[in-house]
Amino acid sequence: MIRHHLAASSARSPQWFDPEHQADILAAFDSQLAAGLHDRGPNSPRPERVRELGQLAAASALPARAALLRWGALPGSVRAHLLTSWYGSQVARSSAA
Repeated sequence: MIRHHLAASSARSPQWFDPEHQADILAAFDSQLAAGLHDRGPNSPRPERVRELGQLAAASALPARAALLRWGALPGSVRAHLLTSWYGSQVARSSAA
């Protein structure tokens, strides 16, 4: 079976090897932990999954893999905010075209 990695080919996906993206993801993850892990929201992973992914990321020797693991632990709203900060909004992009 051939796997196609959509996130890797998307124009609006994190650049896992970019140190700035890695730093932003780490900061967002640390902020999420500092705010406390509450019950799961509709677009949020379960708290135990957030902790598990954080532990795997902390143990990883590969910064890109650690960023990917932390990304998986972020709520959808935080991911959307990061993507918008990196690439701008779709509205701004479509009005410029």
